[in-house]
Amino acid sequence: MVQYLLMATSKLATGILVIALGFLPSCKEKPKNPVAEYGDALIGGYKRSQEVAKDANIAAIQEAVKAYRAVNGEFPRDLRDVESLAGVSIDPVLYNYDPNSGSVTPAAGK
Repeated sequence: MVQYLLMATSKLATGILVIALGFLPSCKEKPKNPVAEYGDALIGGYKRSQEVAKDANIAAIQEAVKAYRAVNGEFPRDLRDVESLAGVSIDPVLYNYDPNSGSVTPAAGK
């Protein structure tokens, strides 16, 4: 009797295993790679921090342009005139500056 129960249990377990293995190929979602996910999160965080820094730099430069105008009565000729007011070194290649309106925007593709 015990032998019969063990044999029936073994057959049942084997049947369940075969059925479960039959469903594995039908899974469409690939297993996730924790290392790749971590790398993607780091890269995403770095890119977001670059965007935030760019926005903060533009805001600081715009404030420096406003301060320059308040002191001198006109907008600066170029961004190098406001470096000391902005407190940072300004690379004019990274920004579009309109000396007529004082607007500062990021350069295309930068």
